[in-house]
Amino acid sequence: MLQRFGKLRQILYANGMGGFSILDNIFGVYLIFFFLPPKESGLPELISNEPVILGLTAMGSIIIFGRIIDSISDPVIANWSDNSKAKMGRRKFFLITGSLPFTLFSILLFFPPYKTVCTINAFYIAIILGIYFFLYTYFMGPYLALIPELTHTHKDRINILVYQSIFALVGGGIVMVGVPQLWEHFQGTETFAKGSALQASLVIVAIIGFISMFISSLVIDEKRYTKGEPANVKLFESLKMTLKNRTYIIYMIPTILYWFSFNIVRTIAAYYPIVLLNKEEGFQTMLMGMLFGGAILSFGIISVLSRKVSNKAFMLCGLLLFSILMSFTYIIDMFGEYKVMFGLVHMALLGIPVAILLIIPTAILSDIAEVDGYKSGKQRQAMFFGTQGLFMKINYGLAAAIATYLFATYGKDAANPMGVKLAGPVAGVFCLVGFFIFLLYPQKEIGKELVEIREGK
Repeated sequence: MLQRFGKLRQILYANGMGGFSILDNIFGVYLIFFFLPPKESGLPELISNEPVILGLTAMGSIIIFGRIIDSISDPVIANWSDNSKAKMGRRKFFLITGSLPFTLFSILLFFPPYKTVCTINAFYIAIILGIYFFLYTYFMGPYLALIPELTHTHKDRINILVYQSIFALVGGGIVMVGVPQLWEHFQGTETFAKGSALQASLVIVAIIGFISMFISSLVIDEKRYTKGEPANVKLFESLKMTLKNRTYIIYMIPTILYWFSFNIVRTIAAYYPIVLLNKEEGFQTMLMGMLFGGAILSFGIISVLSRKVSNKAFMLCGLLLFSILMSFTYIIDMFGEYKVMFGLVHMALLGIPVAILLIIPTAILSDIAEVDGYKSGKQRQAMFFGTQGLFMKINYGLAAAIATYLFATYGKDAANPMGVKLAGPVAGVFCLVGFFIFLLYPQKEIGKELVEIREGK
């Protein structure tokens, strides 16, 4: 008889998402900014921003390369984890052994060999980023696969996802709010130059990320809390089984587009205060505070409404709202002297679709994986997340490539901000496409099957 994964353990396990979020946001928010900073930041460019391949810049090409490595790793590591016979647990093994190297390579991203534009820097980033993304998947794939295994009721599943989302925002806040504050503090000392101050800030928050991820792995006891047994399914057979699941495909495409849009937006986060609002980099703290505040309020609302509102309704609402809100970056100048106030309100409202994105897609995927495991008799939860990653990680790279293309073609500085302004509506279009596709999701059918499984019929 499986024991219930209690609330304290849920919180400690969910805490790992905070650590992962720190390392993910270090890359997502600051990598492009560090190597291709706006002139107003006072930092030197470290890599050429000229188009090199089919209109793509060097940075865009490098990130796509890294995401290809990441996407290939997803199904491989997922299958490895699904079939693992490790004594400590087929998921826990990866969490324990992956957290430290993932942290180290997150730090190495920001220590290129030269402090000026140089081809060697480009090759360095490509190599380190490829390893970073492999380790990203090595930890995160098995971590996510535990969600449908540890939760056996809709209430527990939503609760653990809410906890994870809160920690994800805390992790994002440590990067988006904490890093600017640490950076500003270190610049005020005689020890650090401006670039070194940013590097020191990123190292500190990366260490916090490692501690968080490692603690989360210690509370997992798969023998007590999960039914997980080795699936004994070969890689391509498991991948084929997953892609034959029509419900999964209907879910996956809109989710990829949702995250695709979010990653375009995340890329411009460090540019938003400097380029669009003509404020200092420290104003990002205020903007992110509004975003996180809006999201945290939304978490509580989602948790309460989830008893009556379906996952499908939440997902459709998030896609549509995100599409509408992001379009406003293009017209921000229309607000004139009130544009700073508009920026704060804009970020607070964006917290609603961001909260939905952090909770609902994973809840839906966990439901699909649980139903499939029951029907097939093969516990392949990691492969569902891994197959999603196979496609999603490539589009992450494409999102960064689109953003850098917009910057290179239309501008990324306060005097020429069109590239940053266009990123919002471009992201909105992709979300709108996802909205229409997700209308096909069979919520009633999945809900009925889950009831039958949990009642033992």
